[in-house]
Amino acid sequence: MIGGTVTVRKAEKRDAHNIAAAEQAYIDCPWTESQIEDEIDSGAVFLVAESEGEFCGYVSGEVTTDECEISNIAVTEKYRRLGIGKTLLTALISELSVRGVHSVFLLVRDGNTPATALYQSLGFTRVGLRKNYYKGKDALIMRLNL
Repeated sequence: MIGGTVTVRKAEKRDAHNIAAAEQAYIDCPWTESQIEDEIDSGAVFLVAESEGEFCGYVSGEVTTDECEISNIAVTEKYRRLGIGKTLLTALISELSVRGVHSVFLLVRDGNTPATALYQSLGFTRVGLRKNYYKGKDALIMRLNL
């Protein structure tokens, strides 16, 4: 693997710059560095993947009582197709189980076959559709029961 072993840890405010850069590069409606810092402070679930100290990606989610909605996940170009997205999601699911979460939801662009396949491999199932959610493209609503 590029750069060696990948580790996943809880995000800290010092990670906000890298997360914001990934948001700008890969997310349709990116959050600002300040918004990310606020979310980290608020107790939202933010996990960061690193390889020998180099930022590889992140996942974030909002927990409400016993449910979580995954907000965003991104892996930097250099580290794509190496299983880091699955590693991040697996770590997130473990963290959510510890917190007593029973259902995890996410939205994925309809037609994003690689992402949908990843989510299905982790046990997510399609439960709905949001029309025109992504700049005119539909979003699949997926759920995982823990």
